[in-house]
Amino acid sequence: MWLWIIVIILLILFALDREIYFYEATHLGPRVQAWLYDRWARKYDRSKGESQKQDAEVLARPALEALRNVPAPFILDLATGTGRMPLALLKETTFNGHIVAVDVSQGMLEQASQKLEQSQGRFTLLRLIDFPLPFPDNSFDMVSCMEALEVMPEMDRPLEELFRVLRPGGFFLASRGTEASGRKSKVIGRDDFKSLLESKGFEQVEVITWWKWFDRVTARKPGQLTPSNHRTLTDILQCPSCKKINFIRAENNLKCHECGKTIFLSTAGIVLL
Repeated sequence: MWLWIIVIILLILFALDREIYFYEATHLGPRVQAWLYDRWARKYDRSKGESQKQDAEVLARPALEALRNVPAPFILDLATGTGRMPLALLKETTFNGHIVAVDVSQGMLEQASQKLEQSQGRFTLLRLIDFPLPFPDNSFDMVSCMEALEVMPEMDRPLEELFRVLRPGGFFLASRGTEASGRKSKVIGRDDFKSLLESKGFEQVEVITWWKWFDRVTARKPGQLTPSNHRTLTDILQCPSCKKINFIRAENNLKCHECGKTIFLSTAGIVLL
């Protein structure tokens, strides 16, 4: 009897360890993921050095080339983590836009704030626990989501939301977890991933080898890109209560001028939705 109890406990512990440290709590929901990433945040970048060596060449510069006719791109980076994509863009001297960087984990965003400290005013950090994104349709000239779709509860909703908030003709940049990553429950083949994006409305989908665990994916939203002319988060942030876009920024909060809803900012300046 006791032997079976011990075996069951060991199996449960093994499954939890696998779920938490390999699948990054994919199946446990965004709030559990947020809690776990908060715990990992300070050490998160230590294992990312190899995959980040090509960020300028493979991520930032192709993105800026795709947006060459947009003088000041307004960009959304979903699941920004410790700010990898914003950092790559902000290091480029030709980048003159603004980045709204969103993540489920306040701890990860605090690390991003430290890394991006020299670029204050050129980015905004937003903690968002779950979808939908609090932005109107056609808000951003570019949207990105790197190394994260496979660790979201499901891929359809984030892709639909990214397509919705991207402007017609806008640029999409993401990654596909490869078979080498081992996340069998979430990894789908290149052709299937391309078909998934096309089913959400994207076109000109290209998938290329990037790094052993991820492919780089680019695409466009159909249409001709007319720059958004947005400059800050408050230009497009919808109030969670009244859905209006009319926030006034104070020192430690955003207050909706329509209904009075207050959204607080952390000491690091992170908008806490």
